[in-house]
Amino acid sequence: MITLQKLLEIEQNAMPEAAAAIEEKDIRLIAGWLTEKDREIRNKALLLLQNRSMNHNDVYPFWHVFQEKLNSNQPEQRNIGIMLIAANTKWDRENKIDEAIDAYLLCLNDKNPVIIRQCIQSLHQILPYKKHLYLNIADRLISVNIPDIEETMRKPVLIDILKVLMVIRKGWYPDEVEQYISLALAGDLLDQNDKKQIKSMMW
Repeated sequence: MITLQKLLEIEQNAMPEAAAAIEEKDIRLIAGWLTEKDREIRNKALLLLQNRSMNHNDVYPFWHVFQEKLNSNQPEQRNIGIMLIAANTKWDRENKIDEAIDAYLLCLNDKNPVIIRQCIQSLHQILPYKKHLYLNIADRLISVNIPDIEETMRKPVLIDILKVLMVIRKGWYPDEVEQYISLALAGDLLDQNDKKQIKSMMW
């Protein structure tokens, strides 16, 4: 059985091995540690559950716990909800994501740009398994008001959005997505290297 002491002793490079050794009955305990005030405990519990979710579906039953975190008034908890929802979408045969996606995508409007970026980047774990959500996701990404975001974070957020739209456009070509990409490439927020990178993803 895992204990807090054992959790704190896990090194970063040992997380995959530690996650594989978890007993199923320990998962509820670890999920409870996600609300601990100690950041190190929270972070290690999150990493352990993320790694476990890569190869096992026994974290998925706690989906409702992660979904509730999306509405938390604490940025750290919203971030945890985003990451664990995304990590467990591969096991979501019940399509619980359909009920969670609106709350998930509301994080695109978060005041914290770190949350916005995590929300967008984590979509890469959702897209391969939930193609029926492409339209909704693309629509919400295109609607993100870049000028409302902290100035130093506007470019990284735009690049994150474009990378997700590049995945979506491979199997689906709505005019709105193409127009958004074209306008981003014609604008002055991205430098030439950024534009070159995005263009290389289009072919």
